[in-house]
Order: sequence, then structure tokens, then C-alpha cells
Amino acid sequence: MKSLAARTYRKYGYKITSYNDLYQTLIYLLFYSIDIYDPRRGSLPAHIKRTVNFKLRSMLSGEYAPKSRGKPFTFLKATYTLAEPD
Repeated sequence: MKSLAARTYRKYGYKITSYNDLYQTLIYLLFYSIDIYDPRRGSLPAHIKRTVNFKLRSMLSGEYAPKSRGKPFTFLKATYTLAEPD
């Protein structure tokens, strides 16, 4: 996770509030991917990698973290987030 956080921060640091926020979000995405894992659909490491990378790209596009409807959070600066959820 630390290497993914470092690479992402180097590439997109201009739109990310802090490295620590990004790293904590990646850990959250790790637990999220474990929570939704279905063993019938493949190996756990492959699932984690796919899910974390997909959700990270979505969040870099301005979406909020999954399963955070009541209290959405993001690691992006306010200029790069989508409109507030209803």
C-alpha cells in the first residue's frame, strides 16, 4: 500500500490534500475489498489489487469512498471533487 500511495501522490499530488489522507483512504479501500470478496470469483490478492486500483481511480475522478453515504470523505482538494451528494 505504501508504494501505491507514494506513486499516486507523486503523480497526482497537486490535487491531493495530503499523503496521510491518501494512505488512510487506501487502507480503507483494502478493508472494503476484503469485505466484498467472494472466493468463487478468484483469488483474494487479485481481487484486492483490482478493487483498490478501480476505486482509487474513481476517487481521483471526484467520487467519494464506497459505503460512505452518510458521511462521505475524500482525499482530494475541494476543487477536484464532484458535487455534494443528495
